[in-house]
Amino acid sequence: MSEFDDTLTQLFAEAPQPLPAEDFLQSVAAQVSHARRRRAIGRTALALAAAGVAAAATPYVAAGSLAVVSHLGEWLPALANTLASPVVWLCSVAVVAWGLRRARRIS
Repeated sequence: MSEFDDTLTQLFAEAPQPLPAEDFLQSVAAQVSHARRRRAIGRTALALAAAGVAAAATPYVAAGSLAVVSHLGEWLPALANTLASPVVWLCSVAVVAWGLRRARRIS
């Protein structure tokens, strides 16, 4: 035998023995189960935090929506008159024609 073969044989002889297969599989199964449990707890905590933020923000969102609707109600007559003007109609027809032409070119 060569010196390399003797060294290799000696290293294999000194190597620690592997764990029995059953203990290894149980260890891996326990680690996987623990990781799944941690992920499930994390997802649940995230969902609860999102629900809490949504519940806390709901009054402010409702108040903002009412303010926007009230503001639009005040400006709606002026907006309706503007939208009914011939210039706006011509501009909107031009924009729609451009969009249709572009859509045909893309597809």
